[in-house]
Amino acid sequence: MTPAARQVGRSVRRPPGDWLLRRVGHSGPIVLAGLACLDLLVPNARAWAGTVPLLVGLLIGLPHGAVDHLVPAWISAQARSLRITIGLLLGYAGTAAATVALFLWAPVPALTGFLILAVLHFGTGDVAYRAERDGRAPVRPVLAVLAHGGPPVVLPIALWPGTVDPLLDAVAPGAATAFTPAGRLIGLSVVLLAVVLTGLRELAARRGAEVAELAILVAAFALVPPPLAFGGYFAAWHSARHVARLLRADPANSHHLAAGRLGGPIRRFARQATLPTVAALAGLLVLVHVSASPSVGPATAGASEEAPFQLVFAVLAGLTVPHAAVVNRLDARTAAR
Repeated sequence: MTPAARQVGRSVRRPPGDWLLRRVGHSGPIVLAGLACLDLLVPNARAWAGTVPLLVGLLIGLPHGAVDHLVPAWISAQARSLRITIGLLLGYAGTAAATVALFLWAPVPALTGFLILAVLHFGTGDVAYRAERDGRAPVRPVLAVLAHGGPPVVLPIALWPGTVDPLLDAVAPGAATAFTPAGRLIGLSVVLLAVVLTGLRELAARRGAEVAELAILVAAFALVPPPLAFGGYFAAWHSARHVARLLRADPANSHHLAAGRLGGPIRRFARQATLPTVAALAGLLVLVHVSASPSVGPATAGASEEAPFQLVFAVLAGLTVPHAAVVNRLDARTAAR
């Protein structure tokens, strides 16, 4: 088969809805640019940057992982049998439980590994999104992954220690001390170097929009308080792009997206994601209620105040690890297309 024929075959197999990816892709940069401008122009903007924007962003973005159990069947006919589906669900639950146990047993190493996974997850997700949007095979060099996934994770830890360190210690006691100033500087240098080199490569390829997107990403996490920046990023950037990819991956949406209709796919996704999202929220609320119950004595009061946040974060991390594995399967399907 000639290269031209192979290219035609690829284009035929691509699911419809490129317009959706392009449209959704604008939301994240617009939101983060707006937050950066708000911080620069409004003197009291930082007073709004408590934990509420972070929680709101996490809640808005929570449904983006609610249909993980359906993704394998969308991308592989072999995953549609009941036996394989049950196995996938058990593997998902087992991985989540093991991650929670690791966080409770060795919180600092677990948090370190989780942050590395977050960089990879955010970075590879952005690279795969761009590949689908542009209709080309995804190329995921280390620099591109670090450039796109590093700023949301590394910049807050390196540049906002006064804000981030209490959160680090709340989810993993001793983490703020373990993350030394030298280590934070090295991490910051590596990420900024990756951003510069990736930006230069994009400029050489005459993709100025990609350079502007990277600049907005770095500026937002350098200028905007981390709870506000990450809340906006998680909801409007990471989760929105992933949901758009899921709408394209679901074979039942093909005819709607080919006709330029979005209402049907959104309603279908809402039906699929509602029950898992509600179940996850209910479980987290139960955990908070149980772990925040009155302690036996005053000596344990301080520990009990931090316990809810630590346990809730451990559970969220437990859900994130298998979610990242499912997304990696989706990325592999994109690479093979």
